[in-house]
This record gives sequence, structure tokens and C-alpha cells, in this order.
Amino acid sequence: MSNMIITLLLLAIAAGVVIVYVLNYKPRKHRSNIKELYSEGLDMIINGNRRGAYQNFKSIIEKDTNNINAYLRLGQVVREGGNPEQALKIHRGLNLRKGLTHYEQVELYKNLSLDHYKRSNLENAVEQSRNILKIDKSSEWALTHLVKYFREMNDWSQAGNYLEMLQKVTQKPDIRKLALFKIQEGRVFAKNSGFIQARSIYEEALNIDSDASAAYYFIGKSYSQESEGAYQKAVKADESYVGSEHSPLYQTNLDEAKQLLGKAIPMWIRYCESRPQQAWMVIHLLKDALFALDRYPEMESILKTILQNDSNNIEVIASLADIYAQRGENSEALEFIDSALEKENTSLLVRLIKLKLQTRAQSGGSDMTRELDEIIHFLVTDKQFQRYKNTSRDSEVLWLYEASGDDVPE
Repeated sequence: MSNMIITLLLLAIAAGVVIVYVLNYKPRKHRSNIKELYSEGLDMIINGNRRGAYQNFKSIIEKDTNNINAYLRLGQVVREGGNPEQALKIHRGLNLRKGLTHYEQVELYKNLSLDHYKRSNLENAVEQSRNILKIDKSSEWALTHLVKYFREMNDWSQAGNYLEMLQKVTQKPDIRKLALFKIQEGRVFAKNSGFIQARSIYEEALNIDSDASAAYYFIGKSYSQESEGAYQKAVKADESYVGSEHSPLYQTNLDEAKQLLGKAIPMWIRYCESRPQQAWMVIHLLKDALFALDRYPEMESILKTILQNDSNNIEVIASLADIYAQRGENSEALEFIDSALEKENTSLLVRLIKLKLQTRAQSGGSDMTRELDEIIHFLVTDKQFQRYKNTSRDSEVLWLYEASGDDVPE
């Protein structure tokens, strides 16, 4: 009897050992394998081994269909492999799952946002990023991507709003960047001939950052563009008018064109005063505007003001010498040019102006001087030449053009 009891006890102990092994050791090994596969998969993503990562995450899902992170990474690998449509299907399937943690929901929305972005569906990418903010209103990831998406949508108003939110979250204020985004917002209106609205927004940019001198550049440009529109109306009204005199609308539109162009001049002067080294970007615009308004004598005073802030400005010196020459003061002009060459004797622009002055002194107005005038004007306005001579360019103005996909004007 006692032997039977001992046998039963041994069997019970053996059964217990088996049960403990099955319930504890086996699952732990299974869980360990999944953890190792997941960790390896992450390493493979980092190292660019997408095929290996795909196999790892797929193996995890086959073993554990409730592993949400494996699904998320599997979709990520598929998207980064160039198939955002399939990635979207994988991630959308998780939307049907119940009981996702906040972390899993945020990671899901991130991936859905990136899936849509890769499919060039910016509106849905925005929607998914906004879903993240409903869970975590301080998400730097969501705010950063919303700024990016709205920039690409050319919606600079929304981009600026989210940029301001992002700066508050990161506690890294940057009023210059906010001002530049505001200027971009104004440029959208200017492109659609909404010049009054554009100028109002440019003023807002200056209220954000009074040193955002690019705003003066674009305020002047908006007046100039609107002036050109009024001038074209004057020309068109005159073309269709039958009579010996100008059309009544011709003078009205012409006066409006002159008035608008006159408002551009002080804006460009303000730009020159705040950015003397980049004054060359508007000097030719000022010359043309003053000449059109029969105010060219003012140019000398403007150039001298710029020189007070930047005494070595070669373009300004060259322009002043040209004005002296046009007044017949050739000796004074040549002296001015020689002083410029002492500061920078490699300047092609200054050397050309000296050659023009010497030619004019010898033969007066000739085809040669007119040809040199055209070459000089071309160099002053040609962006390739400016790069060649390494002229300081306004990086903020350049960014404003390039960030909106526009060509930098010559």
C-alpha cells in the first residue's frame, strides 16, 4: 500500500514538473524568441536590410497575431521599400483593433500619416498628424510634420500657426522664422495679384520682427508689380482708343502706375539701409523706377547714404561713378573708380565701368559705350555672375524664393 502511495506521489510530482515546464519555460522561450526577432528587425531597419527586417516582423506576426508593434514595423518596412499602398493596407488593418494603448495609437497615426505622405496625399497626412495632437497636444513629431506638410501645400498661414505651437512646445522661440513664414503667406496673395492683402501681411511680419528686412524688399516689389499692371492697362486703353489724343483712361492708369511705383522707392531704400551689402539686389530696380518717374537725380543721394553704412560697397561705388560720368564729370568719375580699384582691383564690374569712362572721354557717346552699358547692366542683374564673384546675397530672400519653389530673380 505504501509503495502505491509513493508511486502516486512521484507521478504527481512528475506531472507537476511537466506542467510547470509547459506553462513557464516553454512560453518564456517563445517570448524570448519574439523579443530577439523584434530587436534584430529594428537593427536591420537601421542598417538598411529591409528584406531581413520584413522576414523578422512577418515571423513575429505568424507566432503572435496580437503583436501590434510588429505590424507597425512591417508596414514601415514595406513603405520604405517603395510600396506605400501596401503599407497603408497593413496599418489600416490595425484601426479595427480594439484596446490599443495610447502609445500604439500614436505610433499607428504616425505611420498612417507617413503612408499618405508617400502617396502624395497631403490632406490625409495632415488629418492623421492632427489625430496625434488629439492624444498628445505637445507632440513634437506631429507639429514638425504639420509644418512640413502645410509648407508643401503652400499654406503658409497654417504652417506658421503650427510653427508657433512647435516653438512653444520646444521652448525655442525664433521670431525671425515666424516672420519669414508670414512673408511667405503674403507672397501667396501677391502671386494672385492680391497686392493690398499681401502688403498688409508683410506689415504683420515686421510687427513680429522689426528686423525682417526682407519684408521691405517684397513690399517694394508688390508696389512695382501693381504699378506694372496699371501701366499695362494704360497701354491697352490707348491701343483701343480712336482719336488724336490719348484715351481718357490712359492718363488715369498712367498716373496710378506712377503713384504706385513711387511707393516702391522708399521700401527699397529701407531695404538698402538695413542690408547695405545686399543693396545691389535693388539698386537696378531703384535706378529704373527713378528714371521712369523723372526723379533720377535722387539716385546720387541714395547711393551716398548706402556708402555711409558700407564704405567698400563696389556696386554702389560703380553706380556713383556712372552718375558722375552721365553728368559729364568724367575726371571725378575716373578718380572715384580708381579709388574703388585700390580696394578691389579684381572687380570685373569696376574695370568695365572704367573702360566705359575712358572710351567716353576719348570718343564721346558711341556704339562702344552703349555696348559696354548693356554688358554692365547684364552683370549687375545676372545671378550667375553674382555667384561667380561671390557677392553677398540675402540668404533670407533666397530662402523665401527657394522654399516656395520660385526662381530667384535676376
